[in-house]
Amino acid sequence: MDTWLASWRVCNSSTLRHSVESIVTKSTLTCAEGATSIKEELVARVPQINNAATFRQARYLLNSELGGAIAIADELTFSGFVNAETGLLTIGASPFNIFARFGSGAQVQEGMAEEQSALGEFKDRFLICRNKPENDIYWDTEDPKWIGRVSMSRRHRFLTTKCLKWEWFNALVFGLAPGEGAKGAVKEVEAMKAAAMTYTSNMPGWSKQIGLFFNVFGHNNVNSLFLHVIDLACVGPSFAHQAYKNCPLEDILKVLTEEAESQSFTPVARSLAPTASAASMHSSRTSDARVNVAGTNGATSVKAEITGRIPTLNDASAFREARRMLQDVLGGVSALREELTRAGLVDPESNRLTTGTRPFNVFARIAGGEMKQKGMEADQEALGEYQEKFVICGNLPENDDHWDSKDVAWIGKASMSRRHRFLTTKNLHWSWFNALVFGIVPESEGGHSLKDALRETQEMKAAALHFARSRQGWSENIGLFFHVFGHCSVNSLHLHIVDMDWLGPTFHKLSFKNCPIDCIIKVLAEELAGSIQQARKSALVLVEAAEKALGLNGGVEAQDGEIIALNVGGEPLTVERTTLLVAPKKSVLHKLGRSADFEGEWQRDGYGRVYFDLPARPFLHILDHLRVIRTRDERDRCVPPAPDGLELEEVLELAPVLGVDGLFADLSTSRMSWRCCGRRRRYRPLPE
Repeated sequence: MDTWLASWRVCNSSTLRHSVESIVTKSTLTCAEGATSIKEELVARVPQINNAATFRQARYLLNSELGGAIAIADELTFSGFVNAETGLLTIGASPFNIFARFGSGAQVQEGMAEEQSALGEFKDRFLICRNKPENDIYWDTEDPKWIGRVSMSRRHRFLTTKCLKWEWFNALVFGLAPGEGAKGAVKEVEAMKAAAMTYTSNMPGWSKQIGLFFNVFGHNNVNSLFLHVIDLACVGPSFAHQAYKNCPLEDILKVLTEEAESQSFTPVARSLAPTASAASMHSSRTSDARVNVAGTNGATSVKAEITGRIPTLNDASAFREARRMLQDVLGGVSALREELTRAGLVDPESNRLTTGTRPFNVFARIAGGEMKQKGMEADQEALGEYQEKFVICGNLPENDDHWDSKDVAWIGKASMSRRHRFLTTKNLHWSWFNALVFGIVPESEGGHSLKDALRETQEMKAAALHFARSRQGWSENIGLFFHVFGHCSVNSLHLHIVDMDWLGPTFHKLSFKNCPIDCIIKVLAEELAGSIQQARKSALVLVEAAEKALGLNGGVEAQDGEIIALNVGGEPLTVERTTLLVAPKKSVLHKLGRSADFEGEWQRDGYGRVYFDLPARPFLHILDHLRVIRTRDERDRCVPPAPDGLELEEVLELAPVLGVDGLFADLSTSRMSWRCCGRRRRYRPLPE
């Protein structure tokens, strides 16, 4: 248990008993729009927080449903923004919390001494910060790539606090943590206002039309305090662009004052014995896993970090990077499982997706039999042999009806085509919840190997195509797409089956996250080939170490019986390594046979076999020739029964490609001598 969180729960157990009954009754997410964190849930359910009413709504939602301030504290601790021992904001490089770094002095902005002095009596308590120089320069640009990033006015500054206690990181939790409550929060916000106005009055050039705005948690892109100080006499396009989340300081004060006068929100924490509905949330972690987010755009979860760092995820390259990032940077599948478990999406005991109503995980509910869609019987039957393993699901009827609507209210929400269905799996183990984790959840934890994951994904493709072929009206132009975790709006498996002959506006709207199933298959095949290669390397290292320890020589380069699997033009072939070593030393085949080179960067198929995009028939003749040579004395070699006609031409054309043309030099001037049926001839020695 984290020390300061535990202390908070203990010291506030009496406060909890006296608090309003409606507060902190549940702390599970609804997972609206696929949310896996409180921050994402707030954005989904309160898409605008720019006045007293929406700020009040966000505070009520936090306290009545999402676990209160303690739940946010735990989320910030889990994501590394709050020190688990001290309760202070962290100031390290990851996550990179810029205003906390400024407030602590860990990072200093040059040339700000004069502006800091303009705070007057408040300079020891607060700090003035500026935007990036390029963001200030482009404050008035109408270029879409800048709008939303640049400063909101010709004169735009930020006020932050030097106090790093987490309860001052954002206006959403002002007065909700133990302490002076709403009354203390009112005093602090009034001091922030006074400090900002003192600054603008002391700095030349600022007008008297000053706007002070908070971005409330959920809509903030930095998880430390910053109050926008804006000269409203000269605002730029970014001001209007961010109007949905610019909440005036006066509105924050209004709500805090209401609470202080009515004590409607007593600072509370969860009790030491959380309710069963909250068992999967912050009060009892299922593991010690922590997500290693960088805090991109204020991310407090794996999901938000992936979205922030990979805003477009619609091809093999982006999918490959997302898998790498999860495993190498973000804490791996253990951190992701913990995130899903905390959100109530995964049962910590069974590792299966939950199928209740909170959170409402629609495809898991359908696959688990908890929910049935009317009129889908014929679609399910169209799966044929696959219907015992997979389920076909439909969109909401109104979404299907508006597939071709150009109304902005429907674009991004309606179906992507006149004919659009989803394929999900009946296997509810969390390792199949999204393509991001296919094949990387350890088998010891109920996961599956890369080989099984690849086979399963290929079977999903086959099932989806079988469905489309079996249903009347569908064209032969079928698109199959996954939305990879980070960009998914539902946290259970759903493969989009889209008739590409009847695309609507939503398809183009979502193109940034429609990742074709063939891209998923490609990356899984690459990883499988790489894992096989690594296993071979490890085995060779162990053998070589054992031989060295026993004083043996020769290594493993030419051990009889070692089989190498090849795929030549789609035909599977096998050959002993020692046979390949018969080829000339500078040839492709000899290089392939050498252990060090064989483990190199060779193109491979989905089963890890070295792949040659060459005709199989002449390739096999060349291998057979090497096999015969291997059985004869070095100076007394004979050739196998000769190919004839076109086959001979193919052998002679392929030989130089593989670097073995020296073996067939005689045939280039005397081809008929090799065509005698069943006749063998003496052959020239191998070139040195």
